[in-house]
Formats: sequence, structure tokens, C-alpha cells
Amino acid sequence: MDTSLSCTILNSADGQTLELEKQNCNDLLSDREKEILQLINKGKMSKDIAQTLSISINTVNRHRQNILEKLQVNNSIEACRIAKELHLL
Repeated sequence: MDTSLSCTILNSADGQTLELEKQNCNDLLSDREKEILQLINKGKMSKDIAQTLSISINTVNRHRQNILEKLQVNNSIEACRIAKELHLL
């Protein structure tokens, strides 16, 4: 597979597209961000994630914000959907 191609995901909610280099799709989120996103996808709240990972709620919320910014979405539901489409979850 040519890693120079872009992976484009259509965000049907607002008609925008998310374009990322293929080589960066797997590295888009850090391992910790992926771990947190998996817990979000399971319906866990920040408080529960913080307890599970032995980190502060502020750290969880900062990771959540980074995830939203990197995936160019506005909420966790959209983040999980995009992450699934990019095979990050």
C-alpha cells in the first residue's frame, strides 16, 4: 500500500473531510490517547478512566481534548466513529 496517499474520512455530521497522510494514520494518536479513547468508547467517564489508569482527571481531560483536536471533531462520539473508520480502535 502506498503510504503517500491520503486517508480521507467524510464527517457526515457537517460535510467536512478529515485528510491525513496514510503513514500518519496509525501514529495519529499516542498509545495513551488510544487507550483513553478505547475506554471512552466503552462508555467510561473521565473519573473512571482516571481511576483505571491511575492518572488525574485533568490529565484524562487533556488527553480527551488532544484526541478531539487531532481527529478534528467536536465530541467523543464523533472521535470514536472516526477512530473506528481509521482502524485506531
